[in-house]
Amino acid sequence: MKKDAKTFKKVAKNCSRFSAADQPSYASEDTFSATNSTASHSSAKNSSSGNVSCKNCSHYDPKKVCSLDLYQEIVENHNF
Repeated sequence: MKKDAKTFKKVAKNCSRFSAADQPSYASEDTFSATNSTASHSSAKNSSSGNVSCKNCSHYDPKKVCSLDLYQEIVENHNF
């Protein structure tokens, strides 16, 4: 399994549970806006930081990459 910077970015951008380490954990939850009828399904896709990577996620674990065990599943599902 690849564990390089490029793959970390791809995985984080495709992760529905990405939560920037400097944001509260509830930021990764689906949220609805009264002025917008669509839900935000990924804070990675809507992040203005531009520094989306597994290493910048609040779920990052140096030993297994993701404390939610989503890394390998996303790599396999997207053929990264």
